[in-house]
Amino acid sequence: MSQQENKGVRNSISFDLEHWYTATLLVNDVVDPVDRIVESTDIVLDLLDRHDVTSTFFVVGHVAEEYPWLIRKIHDQGHEIGSHGQTHKPLFDLSPAEFERELTESGTAIEAATGEYPLGVRMPNFSLTRQTKWGFDILAQSDYRYDSSVFPMKTPMYGVSGGPIAPYWVNPRNPFDSMAAVEADERSLVECPLAVTNTFPRIPVAGGFYARVSPVKVLSWGIQRLNRAGIPANLYFHPWEFNPDVPVSEPRLYKRVVSFSGIDRLADKVERLLTAFEFGSVSDTIRTALGPNALELQESRTSKNAQHFG
Repeated sequence: MSQQENKGVRNSISFDLEHWYTATLLVNDVVDPVDRIVESTDIVLDLLDRHDVTSTFFVVGHVAEEYPWLIRKIHDQGHEIGSHGQTHKPLFDLSPAEFERELTESGTAIEAATGEYPLGVRMPNFSLTRQTKWGFDILAQSDYRYDSSVFPMKTPMYGVSGGPIAPYWVNPRNPFDSMAAVEADERSLVECPLAVTNTFPRIPVAGGFYARVSPVKVLSWGIQRLNRAGIPANLYFHPWEFNPDVPVSEPRLYKRVVSFSGIDRLADKVERLLTAFEFGSVSDTIRTALGPNALELQESRTSKNAQHFG
């Protein structure tokens, strides 16, 4: 697809900024890891700079506290900074009170590094599912204005079967139904799901493992199909996935296959996608899809009177 064909659709590209050894499949299997976060981030920043693309970095709060200068550098280069939780624990392992604390602490850490409180959040392991939909209630009462944690197809680890595939206002009563009407005074939270194709069955083209093992032609076809339907593709990656020095032999074979396959080829694939399609930050994609004022702070949110989600 040419840039001309893609006119009017703003896809998003984002990076979950965490220590590579805190990934779900690796966290309990790696002993005495080497920290690669700075060099991995620089690889990604150089890639984005070459293509003049602004992205979103969802940052773990502990990383923002450990490397405030790095987060400030990303922010100063024009990229959006969102929250990836405080400790990189998935929602499956948190209570509502712990989730609320993770949101507040990570937001505070990011604000201390950048001077701005983040607009958006993405939970580790795409752990906002039907099982944990109570998380929407906490988000609606927080200072965050959008979430990007819903993976709209079921996988062995996460996902929402039949979930919406385009950005939408979250309905207080039906948080996974993008067709449900949302009154103006209920518009306290936007969801920007990860990219899967509008086919049956759905095919994940969001990024991460799926991008590392899929041919770039498949990824391009999926994004093109979404864009022709007027749907932005929301892609995600991790900076460590671009660093060939990250793979180690400690985890069991299947964990190494899922975690490290295709790392040596990912940068080239993303180069080709950035050349072929228009990308921006997640917040820019939401504003393009739902209107320029979609993420403005509503009075109801300021007073913490947002509707509760059942």
